[in-house]
Amino acid sequence: MNIKESTLHQIAARYILGEDIEIKISGTETQLHCLQELLNVSRELKQTLDENKNLEKVNFLIKEKKELTKQFQNLTGMTWFL
Repeated sequence: MNIKESTLHQIAARYILGEDIEIKISGTETQLHCLQELLNVSRELKQTLDENKNLEKVNFLIKEKKELTKQFQNLTGMTWFL
């Protein structure tokens, strides 16, 4: 993983943990939209797991996250580690 990928993962991890992040990321509209969806689903999954209440929702979010991860990796060529 190169520096850009490492930085992206660090920023993404902070966002998933609940921090508001303001950063400019370049990419195609499709790539950026996919990244935004992936980050939002990852954040929602973490929050749902933290609540430890709704297994059905957790399963749904995991499936959605897997699909978005594949899409993101296909669009960018980056491996998603989060």
